[in-house]
Amino acid sequence: MEKQSLARGLETRIANKHKRRDHIVACAGKIIAEDGLEAFTIARLAGQADVTIPTVHNLLGKRADILDTLVEEAMSEVMAAATDFDPSDTIAAVEGFIDGLTHLLATNEPLYRAAFIAGEWTNYFEHRSTTGIVAQARNQARLICQNAVAQGKLEGRIDEEQIATRLFSSQRLARLDWMHGYIDLETYRIQVLTGMLITLCADATPDFKEELFAKINTLK
Repeated sequence: MEKQSLARGLETRIANKHKRRDHIVACAGKIIAEDGLEAFTIARLAGQADVTIPTVHNLLGKRADILDTLVEEAMSEVMAAATDFDPSDTIAAVEGFIDGLTHLLATNEPLYRAAFIAGEWTNYFEHRSTTGIVAQARNQARLICQNAVAQGKLEGRIDEEQIATRLFSSQRLARLDWMHGYIDLETYRIQVLTGMLITLCADATPDFKEELFAKINTLK
């Protein structure tokens, strides 16, 4: 009985520790989203989270460590949401990509906006890496292109790497505007979807191009 009580006590302490840690990360995101990276200090974070500065250091480390944690955890969720689609239906795949992403972002816009801001500052979105998040995103775009070519929807006259890069760029440009608060999530969704569909038009077969035109004209 005593061992069970000790075990339950340990589980409770661990759970509370994780809860405090997650609360501190959420507070970091709120500060960055509202006032920018310049306003993000350990002292302000401790005050916002209602904990001591040593507690912040013990649970998450230094300022740079906290930024890394915020970015890595958020981007892991972003990639999971953005890759949950069936590439066999090209238009549905593009919609599934952006819908999965915007649904996730809508659950906590300040946190994800802050994570993208911090990610830009920490060079998390390095384009030259072959294994980073940008490369992973391009791989998803390439998968959509490959399936479209195999199904005879794209003619294959434009290199799939070029199309995949432009598909990715459609998302990135709109995401930067959303990240800085210039557009809302619905506008972000429409801009990404429109840009990706127009990109596909460049290599689409005549019949598929008509499908793309019809879909684009609904995005107003």
